[in-house]
Amino acid sequence: MGRPVSKNTKSEALTIRLDPKTRFILDYMARFRGQTITTVVERAILAAAANTVISRSDGYDDHEITWQNLWDVSEGVRALEVSKVAELIPTFEEERRLAFVRTHWPFFFTGESKRSYLNHYVDVLWPRIDEFIQLHEDIKHEDYYGAGKAMAEALKNAKLQPPKWPVERSAPTPEKSGGNFSRDPDDDIPF
Repeated sequence: MGRPVSKNTKSEALTIRLDPKTRFILDYMARFRGQTITTVVERAILAAAANTVISRSDGYDDHEITWQNLWDVSEGVRALEVSKVAELIPTFEEERRLAFVRTHWPFFFTGESKRSYLNHYVDVLWPRIDEFIQLHEDIKHEDYYGAGKAMAEALKNAKLQPPKWPVERSAPTPEKSGGNFSRDPDDDIPF
């Protein structure tokens, strides 16, 4: 026999002020639908959010952003995704955190392209992100990589293998540096 599923979901209380007419309408909807007031409010929010779309054109193609594109079970990932969307008017602190994360990308992303998050690292580091940023600001002139070392220690304490830090840059190859000596001389002809 399997273990019973626990109802250990987190929820948050929301206090709102309603005038008597709006409160009556909410009660009416809840009774009519046979739902709780909470369920009526949650579904109304979902319906409104489904129609809230940010349209983008990056010059190559058009795409849309919805709340579902930004949602993740990880609080840190959600915060970082929201801070990337200018239309959501990120605060200075949100932009500062995003800049720090991008600079220290091996602790947050799977690769330098910064497309996929390392959720297990983010979940350990995010509750202390402001502490790591402040450490970086305080000691970057003496040890630019110090905040990364502190994050590596936090990951080790959580029994996770930290990334290599600082990132070792490989020497550019002739193809990448423009020093390809076997190129065709006709490539320099402007017509």
